[in-house]
Formats: sequence, structure tokens, C-alpha cells
Amino acid sequence: MSSQDSESESSPTPYYGSFNSGSQYDAKSSSSDEDASSDSEQPEKRRASLGDNDLYRKKAKFSDSVPTYSAAGSENAIYSEQSRRMMDRMNYDKNKGLGKSGQGRLDIVEIASQKGRRGLGLKLEGLDMAAATWNASMETLSMPEKVIWLENNDEDDLADLSGDLLEAWIKYGPVKETIDDEDRFCRKLVLEKVLECKSAFDNLGGTDMRKARARSNPFETIKSNIFMNRAAVKMANMDAMFDYMFTNPVDETGNSMVKDDDLIYFADVCAGPGGFSEYFLWRKKWQAKGFGFTLKGENDFKLSDFIAGTPETFDPYYGPKDDGDVFEPVNIEGFTNYVMKQTESGVHVMMADGGFSVENRENIQEILSKRLYLCQILMALNVVRTGGHFVVKLFDLFTPFSVGLIYLVYKCFKKICICKPNTSRPANSERYLVCKWKKAGTDTIQRHLFQVNKLLANKKDNIDILELVPHDELVGNDTFFQYICDSNNEIGEYQIIGLLKIAAFCADPTLNESKQAEIKRKCLELWKLEDILRKVPSKSALDQYVGELLKEWDGEKRFLGAHEMKLQTSSIEKYFPSVHGWYFAPLENNNDWNKYIRTFFLGKGGKEVLYYNTKIGSWQPLKDMQLELAPSTLVYGEIVTELQGQGNSQVTIYAFHIIDGITLGGVDIRKNSLQERIKMCEKYAKALNKPYRIINKADAPCVSSMPIRCKKLFPLSESDRFFDRLESYKLKGGRKSRLGYHLRNTVDPDRFYVPRGLLFLNEIRDDYLKMFSKTQNKFYYFNKRTKSSSFPEQMPCIDETKASLKNTFTHRIIWEWSDERQVSDDEKVPGEPDLACRVDIKEFLLRKNNH
Repeated sequence: MSSQDSESESSPTPYYGSFNSGSQYDAKSSSSDEDASSDSEQPEKRRASLGDNDLYRKKAKFSDSVPTYSAAGSENAIYSEQSRRMMDRMNYDKNKGLGKSGQGRLDIVEIASQKGRRGLGLKLEGLDMAAATWNASMETLSMPEKVIWLENNDEDDLADLSGDLLEAWIKYGPVKETIDDEDRFCRKLVLEKVLECKSAFDNLGGTDMRKARARSNPFETIKSNIFMNRAAVKMANMDAMFDYMFTNPVDETGNSMVKDDDLIYFADVCAGPGGFSEYFLWRKKWQAKGFGFTLKGENDFKLSDFIAGTPETFDPYYGPKDDGDVFEPVNIEGFTNYVMKQTESGVHVMMADGGFSVENRENIQEILSKRLYLCQILMALNVVRTGGHFVVKLFDLFTPFSVGLIYLVYKCFKKICICKPNTSRPANSERYLVCKWKKAGTDTIQRHLFQVNKLLANKKDNIDILELVPHDELVGNDTFFQYICDSNNEIGEYQIIGLLKIAAFCADPTLNESKQAEIKRKCLELWKLEDILRKVPSKSALDQYVGELLKEWDGEKRFLGAHEMKLQTSSIEKYFPSVHGWYFAPLENNNDWNKYIRTFFLGKGGKEVLYYNTKIGSWQPLKDMQLELAPSTLVYGEIVTELQGQGNSQVTIYAFHIIDGITLGGVDIRKNSLQERIKMCEKYAKALNKPYRIINKADAPCVSSMPIRCKKLFPLSESDRFFDRLESYKLKGGRKSRLGYHLRNTVDPDRFYVPRGLLFLNEIRDDYLKMFSKTQNKFYYFNKRTKSSSFPEQMPCIDETKASLKNTFTHRIIWEWSDERQVSDDEKVPGEPDLACRVDIKEFLLRKNNH
């Protein structure tokens, strides 16, 4: 994630942002703070107690606590058995020097103590002293981690915070360049030792640090599992740690926040290359829709690396400035509008993982990150729906600015938790703020933080914002104040222990963490991840791929090319012996010359889409069209010419309309009822549909994937309701207006298309009829084979009357409009007695209703 995973094993550390006056953050990681800007997660808090008189003496330096070394045992203990035998054969005498006359040195030749790139003879006092301080009894591990919530169920809490009060709370002062005096929210000793331990690594090479870290961290071998980087595994760790509150969010009563027919919406901010999102989409597949915002460039989203997830339902957005800079106010407003327009009430979950390189300034990482903290939190308050959740990566929380910002977040959510998950490397400053159940009425704080961001962007004369909330207010809330202090002390102590351990492993290259394999096994089990390697899915041959999707229908796949029955005046009674169970959808594409005229479309992932060419009976690549479908998708639909505007200013856009489906991104719906299939197709279309826009690329501009919609079905018995929806539009270059079907949507400006026919689909199997009994005032079913009638409660299984897709498809009926007068409300086409017209349908329905 742009900053997300400075610890990624497989790719350079991505970082987020542009700093201060607009200079871009780089993508380098800090080596001396053990990649302090990396690693996140918050699970159970595992802390070691560091009293003032045990591990450290109060206000002591490393040199004060370094134990004195003395050799123990006999002199021969320092030699191996093989060495002693060799020396005995050479008549070695411990009281004489080496050499023929005993003139050589008496003491042993020391093993070289060079460490990595230090160079011969170089001593790193602080590091060596830190290494001598470490012992294994300091470290404690918890799996799973303990979660400690700070609750705030006061519903009126936000009402007392007016804009004037929040503005009056702001305290200005000179820009801070040090953090060593920020001990109001932690024990002074903890702050001193954190800074001292970080500084101990200042002169150590990055390679030596990384090698020692890899050997010392108990959780290191978990790595990235099946995902693109370690950030994804952090998200898996936190999701499990918080009882899957991110991928399966529930309300305060324990009911799911996501309705059965809806998607779970999430936002991933400061997030490139997208590890958090890959995990989310791996867990939820296409039934989750993500909105991404990150800095463009080398740390952008890498959707091609979403091997585990489904990138087709992920929508990167970069703001009006098209740069993904989260500091820009117009980008914050743009992303907010973009998300709210498509979700109506906001996302269920937002994740943020921003960071940037602080090389050589690790000790003031928190001060450098203050604006990043604020903008990520502001984004969440803007786009997370009431009752939704939020998780953001932070670093140190020692300064009044950071603590005041957390205090405002505490006011906006019913629960918060500051935690450091096991997958966040112990020696860095990283921690996560997890927020549960956003409250209503956070608008005042949102507007305030928006203005604060502008003030931070325009600060002058070395004057900065030092406090968002007065110290007395923070201390006055005993519960909040104690929580922050406890968190800083415990995470600080844990970090100190991690740094000391790395120092010890730097000093002794033979040390290794023996528990790594067992810890990896237990963690993957806790997080419901398999212990397998990441690999690109193998691509099956086309026939095999189709066969896997068709399953038992593969032997009957000729049905894919079955032609529709054409409706004429003389066949209306024959085709519709009962009007019940029949639905219709408007069609636009009615030109035989168009090779994409209503057919089956096969999605293999991304823009790898094929269509079934009914003329030659084979699958062909979809060319000249930008269409994205999730892998393992097989649907029936048509490519439609949608229109926007009227007359000469009219704009033409191609869109894909789903009519019915067999499998949607691996979800088999073929044997569901027609209504159930349509609901799933609507959900699928909503997940994959993205606003139509032109993407500027270096080589040439191209359009995004064409819009994806699901056809709306109308009952045959309510055909007038459909015709009443048609509106008159003036077409480009046309002399007169045409009736168009208005597409109401929230993503793009309203569009329409000109229907050229109706397609009738039956939800009842062809060997049944659905009838209505006026005497009983309820529906019953007539079995054509047995000539028997039954009410639903008399049938052993009502599902036997439901038509599968194959049954519906092979018995579909098309009513083509070759003449505009066919849809007239009161006339037929002269000289064409068998050309079915609207008046014929009206008369037919009238007769059926009178029977």
C-alpha cells in the first residue's frame, strides 16, 4: 500500500504521499527503525513488563546495565574436541607459546567479531551494549492477541462539540524537531529507551539489520502467504483477531450489516499496491466492491498482482487532480463524492495503511506523519457509513497533536482499540487504530478536520498546529487518558524488547528463533489461511474451461445456440396458454449483421472475454470492446448502444446488459428460479459496474470497461407499466423522435436506449403451467404430463416447477419491432395482419383476465 508494507519480502517498500509543500514521498524504507513505517496490525496485546528497577535502572544508559562477562569452566571448554586432539598431536602446552621454541602467543586467536559491513575493528558502542542487555525471558507472545476496547456509548457526546469550540481548541506554536520531551502520555523511561534503542542502529548497515530481524522475529516466516505482500496477511491477522469485523461486519445486535441482495462495500486509502484489498477480495470474492485511493506512480495499485482476489470489482480512483494525493482538499472531496454516489450511504469498512520513508529521521516519524494521520482519518469520517468500521496504521502516539486526533476519533465511534498485531514486526513503531460502529452526526468534526488540513498545508513562519484538543480536556477524560498512556507504555516496551533482540542477533550471527515454524503453523490456523505458496492459477484449455462451467450440461451444449421463437399475432395464444410466470425484458440489439447480437458471454478474468458465435457454433474472443468479467462467469446478454443527451449533442456509449446467467464469478445459479437468478445478476452487475471514463495512458488514451447492467424484468400481465415508462427522445441526425427506455442509475449521468423488441422468459418449466384460481383466489400448477392440477401446499416440492436457465433459455420468445407503429397504443400496421402489435397484446391480456 503506498506505504503499506515496508517489510514486503517480494517487492520494494511502497509508501504513500506527498510531503509538506508538495514534494513527493519516496518509496524507500527506513532501515534503522526496523522499517518503522512498516508493519501493521492490532491483535491481542502481548506486552512484557519493564519495571524501573528490573530491565533498566531509572534514567540509566545501556552502559549502566550491561552485565560483566567472565569465562566459566576449564580452558579446554573454549576448544572443540577436534581442536584439542589436533593440538595434542602437536604437543601443545598451555603454559608455552606456539612455535618450535614456545616463543609465540600464549592467548588464543579470537574469532573475528566483524558484523556485516561494519569493517574490521569498528565498534558500535550503543548496539553492542543493547545486544548485551537482551535475554530471552523478556519476550512474551500471545496467540491470539488480546483485544482491549475503549468504549464510548454516549450518543450525545458529539452534540457538545461545536465548530467554534473545536477551532478555539487549536494551539499553535513553533514547528517541533524533536520528540524526546513528549512524555505526557507515557512513562518517561519508555520514551527514553525507545529513542535510545532506535539510535543504537544508526550506524548499522540495512542488510545486517534485515538479516538479524528475519532471524529474530518469531512471526517472520509467515511472510506473504498466498498474497502479493505482507500487508495482506496483516489484514488477515487483524480480521481474525477482531472476529472478522471487517469482512463480516455486524451491527450492535449481532445482525449482518450487509443485506442478502447487497454487496459489502469497502475503501482502501493510501493503499498501493493493494495487499489489504487483495485479502478482502480473496475472502469475499466479487460480492465485495472496493474503492481504492493511492498515490499514482511506482506505488500505485497493481491489479495484475491480485492473484488471490478479484480485481474486477475493485475501482481505483485518484481524485480530480488525478494524482491520488490524500493531502489535496479537492481530492478528499472528490473521493468522498465518488464513493457516496455509488454506495448511497457509504462503505461498510475503510482501511488505511499510509506511510513514507523517514530514513535518518526515525525518531520524529510521528511529527512528520501528523498530516497523514489526519487526512486518512478525515477520509474515513467522510465515507464510512453510520455503524461502519475503520482501521488505520499509525506509528508513535506521544505528541499532543496525535493524542488529540485520536480523542476526536474516539468521539466519533462507539469503540476504538489501539493494537499491534503479531504480523507487525516487534521492533518498529507501527500500530493500528481500529474503530467500530461509527456514530451519526460526525459532520462538525469532519468539517473541522478538513479546515485543519488546509491550515497545515498553508502554515507559515515556522508556525505549526501543536494541539487539536487542550491537555486539560484529554486528562479530564480519565478513561481515555489512561487508555492512551497504557497503550503507549505497553507498545513502547514491546518495541524496546524487539529492538534489543535484533541487537543481540546482530551481535551473534549464530542465533536463530527456534519457534518460527510452530508459530507460523498456529497463526495460519487461527487466521484461516492455508500453508501454501502463492502461484498464478493455471489456465485451462478453452473446451475444458467451458466444460467446467457447464458441468452436466456440457454434453448438451448445443442449447447455447438455440434460436428464439418469434412472436406473431397468430401465435400469441399458442405461446402464452397462461400469462402467469412470464416476464419480459426490453432489447436494443436487433440487427442480424451485428456479431454480438444476444448471446452467451464467457469471462476468464479481466478483459479476457469470449462470446458464443451462434452462426459457427464456437467461442470467439470479444474484440474492439472493453468488457471486464470476473473469472468463471458464463452469462446470457447483449451489448447495447446507450445514448446520452439529445439531438446533435448526443453521445453514444456501449454497455453490456445481462439477461440471465449460469455462473457468476464461480457462483452457480443455473438451477435457481428466474427471479433468484435475476437478483444475483443484478448484484453481480452492481459489483462490476464502474463509472465510464477515459483513462489517459502514455501510449494512447483508452476507455474504462463498458458499463455493466442487468435487464429489468416486467411481468407479462403488467406490460402497460413498461410502455408507460418509455419516453420520447430526439436522436442525433433523426427527423423525428423515438421512444426510449430511460436507465436510472446513480453512477453515471442518466442514459437511455431505443428498444427494438421484447424478450419473453418463463420462470415455470415447460411441462407445467402456472394458473390462477378465481374461486380459491390463489395460484395453482397444472402438470402437462399427468394432466393434474395442484396448489403449492399439495405439492411435495414446489421447486420442481421452477425452470432452470437452460429450460428458460430454450423456450424464450422474441417480439421484434420492425415498424415503429407496432408499439402504438391504438393502431396496427396496415397491410401486416400477422405483425404482432401492442394492441394485440392488450386485447389478449384483456381476454385472459375476463376468463
